[in-house]
Amino acid sequence: MLYQKYQPAPHLRPFVECYFVWENAQSLLQPITVESPPNGYGSLVFNYGDPYRLQTPKTGTKLVPVSFLSGQSTSSYQLQLQGQIGMIGAVFRPAGLNSLFGLPMYEFTDERVDLTAVLGDRIQTMQERLAGSGDAIGKVRILEAFLSSQMARTNAVTDRTDYIANRIVDQRGIVNINALMDELYVCRRQFERKFLQKVGVSPKYYARIRRISYLCAQLAGEHWNVNDWHDLIYRSGYYDQSHFIREFTGFTGRNPSAYIRNNVELANFLRS
Repeated sequence: MLYQKYQPAPHLRPFVECYFVWENAQSLLQPITVESPPNGYGSLVFNYGDPYRLQTPKTGTKLVPVSFLSGQSTSSYQLQLQGQIGMIGAVFRPAGLNSLFGLPMYEFTDERVDLTAVLGDRIQTMQERLAGSGDAIGKVRILEAFLSSQMARTNAVTDRTDYIANRIVDQRGIVNINALMDELYVCRRQFERKFLQKVGVSPKYYARIRRISYLCAQLAGEHWNVNDWHDLIYRSGYYDQSHFIREFTGFTGRNPSAYIRNNVELANFLRS
């Protein structure tokens, strides 16, 4: 199974975190379930493989559109895959989708919305071009050309909200939101309204998402034992172990020990 990330061109880096291509050389013999904690990023995804399903606490299990916009996730979700896997996506900086497309991101929180309904008939052309491209690099170039055209069309620029959201990401959610507001001399109410519009959740909630995202990445990729918890909790900015467990369970539906034993994040399949 191939899952490859690609860096965006310099002019798109203020808006795009990365591109990814996810494929398998042979059809799956058995269906698989891949889970992901909330990660703090929205995305545009184009599927040229077999249809698959998404399960979330909010929507239950449903078929995912062929091409879709994914907003902020506030809880773990599962992808139920079968047959041929083939998809390409652009993962955006926290406010990148709003900056490029002008979309009110609070409308897309915990949603996968058909891209044709959001961006119109040009998505069908994009889908056909991506499906017809023979290799991953070609697909990335098509997607990047589409985003570059969108950037030129809207004269997209970043602002103070992008800056604060990116600071939250860079500091793994361990930030003082009030200090950030004071630093940029913005009104609290105006700032929170703008952040919700551009990112999809409140700034404090977004910081919580980023802490959990970092934690899950650490837990899924390493072996942990009870003696490691204190250091992990300290590095992740939690007050104490009970606060840590409460937050973790609220976002993932499981306590940390159960998550370590049973997580089915994508990294597990790539190692096999």
